[in-house]
Amino acid sequence: MRRSGWPNRPLGRVWHASCIPRLRAAQIALSDVVGTARGVLGTIAILVQDELHGVAIGMQGQRHMGILIEAPSRRQDATGTPANAPALAVGEPAGALHIREVVRITGLRREQLYMWQRRYGFPAPLRDAFGDRVYPADQVARLKLIKQLLSEGWRAGAVVPLTDSALQSMVGLAVAEPAPLPPEISNAVRLLGEHRIGELQNHLSKLLVGQGLRKFLEQTLIPLNEAVHERVVRGEMQTYQELRFGDLAQRLLRDVTRLVRPTRDARQLLLATPPNDPNQLGLAILELLLFTEGINCLTLGTGVPAQEIASAAEAYHASLVVLLFDRGISGKIAGQEIRGLRRALPAQLPLIVSGRAVNLLAKPIDNVHVAADFNSVMAALRARGALPATPTPRVPDLPGATQTA
Repeated sequence: MRRSGWPNRPLGRVWHASCIPRLRAAQIALSDVVGTARGVLGTIAILVQDELHGVAIGMQGQRHMGILIEAPSRRQDATGTPANAPALAVGEPAGALHIREVVRITGLRREQLYMWQRRYGFPAPLRDAFGDRVYPADQVARLKLIKQLLSEGWRAGAVVPLTDSALQSMVGLAVAEPAPLPPEISNAVRLLGEHRIGELQNHLSKLLVGQGLRKFLEQTLIPLNEAVHERVVRGEMQTYQELRFGDLAQRLLRDVTRLVRPTRDARQLLLATPPNDPNQLGLAILELLLFTEGINCLTLGTGVPAQEIASAAEAYHASLVVLLFDRGISGKIAGQEIRGLRRALPAQLPLIVSGRAVNLLAKPIDNVHVAADFNSVMAALRARGALPATPTPRVPDLPGATQTA
């Protein structure tokens, strides 16, 4: 086949005669390189195969790092140990149980275990190879005992911080039946349990207007707060319901606080809660009760470290410091926080600690006044001349009693 218009020449490329030897030399060199590469790869493949075969035969039962990294398996053998889990971490007992097993055996909820660990320091789980909580056998036995006491009517705050011997001595003891709640408090608990928040706010606002501030705080809000917390501990309510109630009550108290003014000659009092203490509502109630007595409160809020409290007391020239503890903190933790704050404060600055946790202190702490309740706090303030000479005028009623959330 020829191309029209072109001279007579073949379609293929025509090489000059001088290029032919060079092309043949390049072709021979390329063939040598390919052959060498194939030989090297074949040798490597044989060596790898022999090495793997030797490892499989001569080192059976041992684990070595290789090309593949095998992750621990969730499958368990007959002893309950993961099929290929590594050795237990240092300090982890061999009989430790996963949290799901603890929940199944004891009948407690995960949320209860987390809450007790945060508030009381018990249980104190370890971590397994997967990072999950595992509980030693002695802690599981103690949790079973606590669950039995809870079923007999004991409060969690009264039994969880105790030692094994103390818990054993309480088994079988008669627990007095709790006094029935007053109708207005029982109705508030029912509204909260049924998620009727708007009706609950109207109910509390009407009680505040009808009872007056001081009576409402002491006879309604404080026992209602305790009743809600007890139901959360017993599992009858969820934690989010307690948080919702706390937010509602605090908004109600903020409206009242704007109407309360301490006298000008009131002394400056510093009020706070220690770290890991979320008792915001208890702090707001105590602050407002002190306001009704004409005491000027400087509130730092919840979860304040000791050094920050000491710095604020110096900066604002506080005449007295009150540290409020939540009902859920153990006596051991309370003692540590109180001693740390006492060391941080000047020796001449009075320190009052209040809350149910102070009743669990193993021994008195030097230069610290313990007040179990509000009346004890007031008595301590009077003894130190912190109360103003003139009485506080009556607080007007809260407007907008029928306002909904």
